Amino acid sequence: MIPLSRTRPASINVFAAAFLAAALISMLDGLGDIPAHQAMLRSNVPGIDWSRDTVIVMLSARLSIALMPIVWIYLFAAPFARWLVTVMALGKLLNVPDGIRLIAAGGQIDTAWLAALVLGLLAVAVLFTSASNRWFADKGGVDPAVFE
Repeated sequence: MIPLSRTRPASINVFAAAFLAAALISMLDGLGDIPAHQAMLRSNVPGIDWSRDTVIVMLSARLSIALMPIVWIYLFAAPFARWLVTVMALGKLLNVPDGIRLIAAGGQIDTAWLAALVLGLLAVAVLFTSASNRWFADKGGVDPAVFE
């Protein structure tokens, strides 16, 4: 573990804040209208009985899953987590054509979805800056605070 006393580069701080914000926006959006989220899940995953409780558990699990890469990157500088986040963002990008079609058809775009998408993509982008590359390459060496 990289000690919390060690300064993180700004890009790592931006990643953690943006990825956490995207995850929280998605969860709060789902909790804000559980019946609509239930209907969407029923149409996309019909094999599960999407009760109110099941939707809340699923939203909580998604938040927990999003927190793991933040911890792995912020505390451990784990390079595999950078690629995991990138793959997760690519999954989000698969929904962009549907969003564009919806806008072109004159429909309303979900602002929470758009905000979470932009924040998620920003989080991935800052993981590939030169400061982030140095963060992943240098696991910290000796921290003077350890010997106090």
